[in-house]
Amino acid sequence: MNRSTSTYLDLVRLLAALVVVLTHLAYPRFTGGRLLALRTYGNDAVMVFFVLSGYVIAYTVATRDGDLRTYAVNRLARLYSVALPAVLLTFAFDEIGRRLDPALYEGFWYQAGDPLGRMLAALSFTNELWFRSVRLFTNGPYWSLGYEFWYYALFGAAWFFEGRRRLLLVAGIAAIIGPKILLLLPVWLLGVAAYRRNARGPAGAGPGLLLFGGSIGLYVAFRAFGLRDALLEWTYDLLGRQFVRSELMWSDEFLSAQVIGVLVACNFVGFFALSERLAPLVARGERVIRDWAGYTFSIYLFHYPLLQLLAAALPIPPESPAAAPLLFVLTVLGCRLLGTFTEQRKDLARACVRRLFPVAP
Repeated sequence: MNRSTSTYLDLVRLLAALVVVLTHLAYPRFTGGRLLALRTYGNDAVMVFFVLSGYVIAYTVATRDGDLRTYAVNRLARLYSVALPAVLLTFAFDEIGRRLDPALYEGFWYQAGDPLGRMLAALSFTNELWFRSVRLFTNGPYWSLGYEFWYYALFGAAWFFEGRRRLLLVAGIAAIIGPKILLLLPVWLLGVAAYRRNARGPAGAGPGLLLFGGSIGLYVAFRAFGLRDALLEWTYDLLGRQFVRSELMWSDEFLSAQVIGVLVACNFVGFFALSERLAPLVARGERVIRDWAGYTFSIYLFHYPLLQLLAAALPIPPESPAAAPLLFVLTVLGCRLLGTFTEQRKDLARACVRRLFPVAP
């Protein structure tokens, strides 16, 4: 992976995280409903993360994680460096926030029954197995870790084992996680496919321009012509609205997810083909992009409970024009501050994981 492609992926990661923040800021209890048009873009942003995740994991196993132990340690360190603080901070922020403004926590977005069970499900990444969906208090975005962890496990089983052991492990993991998580696995694997295509060398300027520009244009058309809504309605007709909404939960837009996954994968292949030509342009923002990209995981996992707390603490009505910019800036800056003690300490988390799981290579 060359420098400009790496920087571009960082930019995409950062923008996706900020889009997720905006989609939650759009709730009427925060901004009075003025940003509601943004609500439907959250799933698209998470699918970008899934493709990015598959791409990066394929890159790391090909270049750095040469054995199962290294792979497992690095994945667990990456997850727990932010997941553990997210669980503890979500609980703390929610306890403070609901004392400041109890009414703000009365809704589907705050689920607090069996708090210890919720935290254990989150930390064991069993929160989304089969048709189960255990929300971590206000932290709705945490759901995706209950998918990502198992994609790491499936990929590790397929990559580091062979023959019958590989088949048994992959089948066993698939049986544990169930159909809901498997529905979005192809999106994650598209990231793997994009990396493997790029590892063979750039596609060429012509195909690269077509893939890069075409993927953006097709995404704009996909949204403009209402195809996302049409696919969701078709899913309701096929499987039943109640089943899709209550059982598939975060996988309800699995058909749109495949489309988004293909477009994102094509975009990455296209950019890589043009990366040498675009390198001077990318280099201009490289320092800022890389700096902020180092906090994207923190922005993603901390923003919702922090946003909820800020809304409870600040004396600004949702209808105020100042509500959206103030909450957005304070939330993002707060996540960055928290990230200096979590995401930026991955080496410490890695050392702790090595001591906890001293498995021989």
